[in-house]
Amino acid sequence: MVFKNKKIIIGLIGIFVLLLAGCSNNKSTTKKENTLPSTKTILTKAQNTKFDSMHTTWNETENGQTIQKAEAQYVKDPTVIYANVATASNHYKMWIEGKNNYIQMKGTSSSHWFKTKLGKSSSYAVLTDSLDNMLDPFVATSKSFKVKPNGNDYVLSYKGNNKKIWNAIVSDSAITALIGIDLDNVKPINNEIKIDVDKSYHITDVKVLSTYKDEGQKRTFTMNADQIDQIKNLEVPANVKKGAVDLGKMSTNN
Repeated sequence: MVFKNKKIIIGLIGIFVLLLAGCSNNKSTTKKENTLPSTKTILTKAQNTKFDSMHTTWNETENGQTIQKAEAQYVKDPTVIYANVATASNHYKMWIEGKNNYIQMKGTSSSHWFKTKLGKSSSYAVLTDSLDNMLDPFVATSKSFKVKPNGNDYVLSYKGNNKKIWNAIVSDSAITALIGIDLDNVKPINNEIKIDVDKSYHITDVKVLSTYKDEGQKRTFTMNADQIDQIKNLEVPANVKKGAVDLGKMSTNN
């Protein structure tokens, strides 16, 4: 009888230990989740990220077919920007280096590069500033995001059709910088946003995907900013510089 009681006591102790271990693990997990920074903290600090270089793509499709797309790369020291933009009626490639602008219009009778001087009001002259501030419109919508750990880093995500999120997207010049989207009569359907930041709240990747109806047609727009601070060197190709027709000199000669 005593032997059986000992077995029962030992069994109860074992169960008790397991229960304590489970409670301890739950507390540890809860504590870990509670130590995650808030979405507002992440967005507020991440918006102050200043980039040395970046690669960005934009794409708009209608019923699965691409109707316009763009790609841009830039480095800041010294400032060099490359852009490749294609729409249904236009396709051009462009380099900016300092105050010089090199542009090639595709699909025309001539594939020459042309060189001009950048004006102060050039939209491309402020492209890097727009990208530097790409998260600014989203800080006020921080409560709509969720945060998850990614190793030692963090991932912010949003999926839905919140009007404030949509307004933040369409007001963000970084998102609409290179391809023109007429948003006056657009009806948003769904938006997905994913923002990766490191443990120091430095942005490492931003993805935006929006679906909407425009004139009865379903369209999808994507923007992806990546390779942040990974592009160490960007130069205007030597053949572009050498072969470009200087429009400034031509106008002076005339």
